[in-house]
Amino acid sequence: MKELDYKAIGKRIREARRAQKLTQEEAAERCDITSSFYGNVERGDKKMSLETLAKISRGLSVSADVLLFGSSASSSEMLSDLQEELRRAGDETQVEKYLLIIRQLSKIIDQL
Repeated sequence: MKELDYKAIGKRIREARRAQKLTQEEAAERCDITSSFYGNVERGDKKMSLETLAKISRGLSVSADVLLFGSSASSSEMLSDLQEELRRAGDETQVEKYLLIIRQLSKIIDQL
């Protein structure tokens, strides 16, 4: 498994903060961590725990996946994963029900 790039993670955290027009101090307060530690995380100078990652993710309203890897899984990847999960977990009738729900949700979203 490839090691985490804390500098890149810190850069993504900084970008998320700046997109919300927050200072480091404001972001640190939202994330319930000290501003000095928050600054170290943004610079990639300090490794953070999973708990701290969760606090930052919640505080900045950005998925941990985006902070860790730069983007969430693509829609097609997510659909493929869901399709495979449904195949393993359910019978054909259940899969058809899920598809019906997805189609109905799609129609509702199109109307928004």
